[in-house]
Amino acid sequence: MAKRNVAVLDFGSNHISVLIGEKSVNDTFTVKGYAKSFYGGFLEGEILEPENLEEVLCKTISTAEGNAHTRITHLYIGAPAEFCICEVCTKAIRFSRRKKILERDVQDLFDKANDFYSNPTHKVLQTSAICFELDNGEQVIDAVGCVSSILRATISFTLCERRFLGTVLKAIDKLRIPNIEFVCEPLAEALHLIEPVKRDSSAILVDCGYLTTSVSVIVGDGIVFMRSFSLGGGHITKDIAEYLKLPFSVAEAVKKKLVLTGKPMENENLVIKANSQNIKVDASACYDIAVTKVRQIGKMIQKCLDGCEINYLDNAPICLTGGGISYLRGVTSLLEQVLGQKVVIIGPEVPQMAEPVNSAILGLLDYALKKNRAESSFWIRIFSN
Repeated sequence: MAKRNVAVLDFGSNHISVLIGEKSVNDTFTVKGYAKSFYGGFLEGEILEPENLEEVLCKTISTAEGNAHTRITHLYIGAPAEFCICEVCTKAIRFSRRKKILERDVQDLFDKANDFYSNPTHKVLQTSAICFELDNGEQVIDAVGCVSSILRATISFTLCERRFLGTVLKAIDKLRIPNIEFVCEPLAEALHLIEPVKRDSSAILVDCGYLTTSVSVIVGDGIVFMRSFSLGGGHITKDIAEYLKLPFSVAEAVKKKLVLTGKPMENENLVIKANSQNIKVDASACYDIAVTKVRQIGKMIQKCLDGCEINYLDNAPICLTGGGISYLRGVTSLLEQVLGQKVVIIGPEVPQMAEPVNSAILGLLDYALKKNRAESSFWIRIFSN
């Protein structure tokens, strides 16, 4: 049976969002309920202001339920890259004869490869195939239906800190949601945003948020490399506010008006309206601050990629998403100067929610709905037989 009231929860680095939705025509979504709340966020692998987490989570979930006029019975929670790791291994199983590969054969292979059941610090969230290899040496992305006496696969496991999982579950325990599943957020984003044909060779996904940035390398349907660092768009705002002694809200408005394609003229000002007053801000100083910080983010992205052993990443464009810096005009050109390769901004192709800031939550929704549909199809086949 298909699950009703499937909802997703996105842990942004400065806000929490809950969305209740369903698949619509033309491969888009219908939003039934939505809520967003700001909170302390997370930094350096730690949730800030954990004492307020229960209140914020329960309020956001309850508000989304009220907007949708329904109760959430299935909740998929995105685990940020800050709390996740990935492990890649190669395993094989042999059959007594050549046979058609079934879904249960693939699952048996995954189970054989999973050495993380007793891991004391991390729990496996998702298991994904990078590629399969048959007895004739042929490599395929999907082995189900192929005929072979051997099934070999390179497999990606995404794991999340048990401490993070426990903290979140404890915070929402009183809501008594019957079914809760955690999903590695970068994986859900990549599967939704990047076309399969591009992932088959390799793809790089950079999600730059308000306080943190994640760098993921995806091959096939799995992540082969994942790193994160505590630097994002909010740090530009912070530097502008501190250097020019501006209120944080004014500094944020200044940042959103910046154009990074060329330095402003000397004595040029940006005019920001705040509290019915026009505030003049030195455009050149703000430009220098933003460029310095974006270059710093670019260098950190490069440092992450330098640690990846995939040797053909130079041919893969860097896909930038998230709400941290992707809206800054001229940011791709600046990052390309630092990274030496193509940078493209990507986001969900969903009317009224097409901004990169919505990539994570719509990636989670797409993942949840596809899993719901796959599980429903499985039980339909079982009952039909």
